[in-house]
Amino acid sequence: MRARLVLCTAVLALALAPAATQAARLQTWTTPSRFVDLTKVKFNSLPAGSPLKLNVLLPDGYDGRRRFPVLYLLHGHGDNYASWARSDRGDVLDIAKGMPAIIVMPEGATGWYTNWWDAGARGADGRAWENYYLDELIPFVENHLRIVAGRSNHAIAGLSMGGEGATYLAEQLPGYFGSVATFSGAISIQRAEWPQGFDTQGESHADVYGDPSAQQFYWRGHNPTALTENLAHSRVFVAVGDGTPDPTSPSQVSNYFGAVAETELHQHANDFVASAQAAGADVTYRPQQGIHDWPYWRQHLQQALAWGLFKPVSPAPASWRYETVARSGRAWDLRFTFSAPPETTIVLQRDGQTLRATGSGRVTIVPDGAAAFTATLPFTRAIAAARSPRTPPRRRPAAACPRGRGHRGAPARSRRTRVSKRHCRRRPAQTRRHKR
Repeated sequence: MRARLVLCTAVLALALAPAATQAARLQTWTTPSRFVDLTKVKFNSLPAGSPLKLNVLLPDGYDGRRRFPVLYLLHGHGDNYASWARSDRGDVLDIAKGMPAIIVMPEGATGWYTNWWDAGARGADGRAWENYYLDELIPFVENHLRIVAGRSNHAIAGLSMGGEGATYLAEQLPGYFGSVATFSGAISIQRAEWPQGFDTQGESHADVYGDPSAQQFYWRGHNPTALTENLAHSRVFVAVGDGTPDPTSPSQVSNYFGAVAETELHQHANDFVASAQAAGADVTYRPQQGIHDWPYWRQHLQQALAWGLFKPVSPAPASWRYETVARSGRAWDLRFTFSAPPETTIVLQRDGQTLRATGSGRVTIVPDGAAAFTATLPFTRAIAAARSPRTPPRRRPAAACPRGRGHRGAPARSRRTRVSKRHCRRRPAQTRRHKR
């Protein structure tokens, strides 16, 4: 692990050094993870035990100084981090040519962008994919790339499994992502037929989400359609086909799976869009001809880029509603950590300075700019407004004091400055008086 970290650091040092040329360029990075056990990952077209990689498309003009917006672009089931950049798959280098934004294309393997239920482990056994994205990957990218601040400059999109991942991660981090786009996404996972359909992909629905009845709360807590109120202040783009192939394309006409899958996912999109519109989200819906295949996902990406992934959104609404089953996370302007994994869906709702929480368990809340507190759900509590930084009293700059007489942090004595013993005796008392 240490050797891998050293290698990763060395590669990043070369990748992020100011470039002689500022043309767009594709780079491949490796990221370590404490949440994903590589021995348990089922990769697509990659050797077992491969490291977690991501492709990063740096735009024209990226020189390590100027800041750019960022788009996270997620792949689907059966693909990997390199799929969006392949000319025969996503062809993103051509489709997004000239786009003034960084595009991050990470590995998702067959993890469903979810902390797997795994008999109650919830990812603790090495399949914590949502933790990898929210707690490792995004901070990693923020620390190593020059990204413009503000949720209007942060977008996430994906196809199929990646459409599920994009909407779910945007719902879990609405204060970061301002826009989300889903292409043929599995975004209504509590439909009656979905557990059986899910199992055709190679994973067991019980392993990933638990039993649909016994762990109904966990299914709901990962169902993008059930969580659309988290997106009430976001921009949402949804594209999906109708299951009809291009009759002039023999490969599409013979793609029976692509037709059936897209027909079902069209119903997912209908469910999601109706729920998101009812929640008040700004939704653009593009149902159209097509099947579950790359020619249409390239088209969907082009449509999303034309729609605009970085348009203005509310930076921080005064009132919001946030639903989750995560043990810890960030809901807009506060962080939360439960003492134990929730056994029911949790709803946090803020109206001005009032915070309400429903569900069960004991939680620690850390609001931005206000005092942290711990409470047992349900509760209603007033949160004091963040105080403006106190302006310190005007006073003369600290003068140098003889050794042993000055206050903590006083500068070294200058030969050109003479300080009276009386001044140095009084200084500590002044420091204590203004201490907060």
